[in-house]
Amino acid sequence: MQYDNIKKLQLQLCELKLEERRVRADIKTLVKKNATIDFYQAQKLHAMKNGLSQKIKKVESGLMPNIIA
Repeated sequence: MQYDNIKKLQLQLCELKLEERRVRADIKTLVKKNATIDFYQAQKLHAMKNGLSQKIKKVESGLMPNIIA
């Protein structure tokens, strides 16, 4: 049962990292094109990036519990 949970967490982690990669690529594309975007769109991309980073950290902590020596 624990193996299934680890497997699900690993799959979720991969999906989150792919989504984070897509968001970062979108941001880089906008910067390279020197595109003008409205404040709402910039805020939305920033929130997505930060939200994904927090979710990734949470899933990683579930996969690799802290070991206090």
